[in-house]
Amino acid sequence: MTTADTGPGPATGTPASPGATATSPPPAGPSRASGAASHGEPGSRPGHDEPGPRRRRDDRRGWYAVAALTGLVALTWLPRLDAPFGDDHLGRIVGRYALHLRNVQERGLLGSHFGADWEPYAPLPYAHHPPLLNLLTVLSGLLPGDGEYQVWLPPYLLALLIIPSGAALLRGFGIRWSAVLLALGLMVATTFYWVYGPLMIDLGPILALSAGIVRLRRQPEPSRRLVAATCVAALLSALVSWPGVTLAALLGGWLLIARRRLDRVVLLVGVSVLVGVAVSLAFVVAVTGLTLLSDQVELRSSGSGYTPRQFLHQQWRYARGLLPVWYLIALPLGGLVGLRDRRTRGYLALAVAFTAAWILVLHNGAFIHTYWSYPVLVVGLVGMGVLLDRLAAVPAVAVAVRRWILALTCAGLAAYLGMLVLGPVGQRLVAEPARAGRLVAEHQPPSGQRYAWVVGSRLNTPRWLAYYWDLQPRLLTRAELFAATARPDELVLMDLASRPAWLPESVAADAVARDGRYALVPVAAVRAAVGAR
Repeated sequence: MTTADTGPGPATGTPASPGATATSPPPAGPSRASGAASHGEPGSRPGHDEPGPRRRRDDRRGWYAVAALTGLVALTWLPRLDAPFGDDHLGRIVGRYALHLRNVQERGLLGSHFGADWEPYAPLPYAHHPPLLNLLTVLSGLLPGDGEYQVWLPPYLLALLIIPSGAALLRGFGIRWSAVLLALGLMVATTFYWVYGPLMIDLGPILALSAGIVRLRRQPEPSRRLVAATCVAALLSALVSWPGVTLAALLGGWLLIARRRLDRVVLLVGVSVLVGVAVSLAFVVAVTGLTLLSDQVELRSSGSGYTPRQFLHQQWRYARGLLPVWYLIALPLGGLVGLRDRRTRGYLALAVAFTAAWILVLHNGAFIHTYWSYPVLVVGLVGMGVLLDRLAAVPAVAVAVRRWILALTCAGLAAYLGMLVLGPVGQRLVAEPARAGRLVAEHQPPSGQRYAWVVGSRLNTPRWLAYYWDLQPRLLTRAELFAATARPDELVLMDLASRPAWLPESVAADAVARDGRYALVPVAAVRAAVGAR
């Protein structure tokens, strides 16, 4: 094993994260309440709560490795900070925040409904989620310049937070450093995380809160630093998303069960959650009201036209596209091992139950959105961490797995991540959709155009188009093509790979500009192509 692999033990010398302090003497009551096992649980064996120089050195090296991994992922994402908002889930969601930011800058905070306006895409403000990302986007808008990076920066920073927060959680369970680092490497080397990490804006705060709660359950007299960090994570979790609100409440209840009374620690964490929930509800109620929020919940939980078999097939198709085969094999195995391990049993049961409810209750959202099942990465991270930790505890494995084997494994993960960045996955899921945004950003519509016309079954929510053209998007149908609504000189954005049946392939020859499968064609040329068919 590596020199940092000194076996399970509390994390020390960690960067600012919940659970950075774990030096209290071993408790009697809370340790039993948390189901701590004598095998590898921090605080469960005498002499392991006051780490010696070697353990502190190994912890420093472990956190340096976490920082290096975070920096490596940041480098692969750096070119995407300057990328246009494109025709994919990232462009659809982050492009909305670009509209929010521009309206705040033009109309002020009150005039933009506290940063919820997204005109010209839609006249009513969008405030169906807690406001943390809105606030962070407004703050990043104060940075120099006027580019896409101001909008991309907050979600990418929150995505990077997942890595150190996940490390803090695994170390809180007493998982050895080699297993922690390998579990994190397996997670970041997936298409799921590398492509859609910026949409998982709540996982970082949730994992940070989890890391703090795990330690608070074990320490009868935790340090002020640990309590304060956990309270901050609880507040952010309740401000970032509805899954964050739900899990913050569940984790707060889990803490209460372990400490068995409403003491100062439970009250402080609970108040932090309540403040975040109150601010989130106030934002939603003040801007749109609860009726529209309930409509969004109903939209995501009903109205399905698919059978259970079709639903399961869709989820499996998404999983195969987002997770490599080796991850799909290791995920259930790690989950089973984690549920059997007394250190992680309670937390993993909670994570599995929430993930299942998130997918099955809001099944329509899970059926439509590729990334909807992202909480499964928490299950995978903890499960694989425990699985690898158990394997490393086997003497035969400990003897066989030397530094060079671990180094080769890390090199393999780095190479796999490189293939994601430069290979067909990065081209198909990142570079190709960005072509649409680049095309419309470089070619503005003629003066007086009233709508941002789109043609193509995949261009159903082009919020990024509304941002670049400052026009309301509108689907161009055959009937509307020959109506007076569309002027001959107006431009139509087309996805040539998803043309409707009434539009001939020859229309691509009349494009005034083209980038990949996306083209801009004048209305007059579209009419001529359809009329000559």
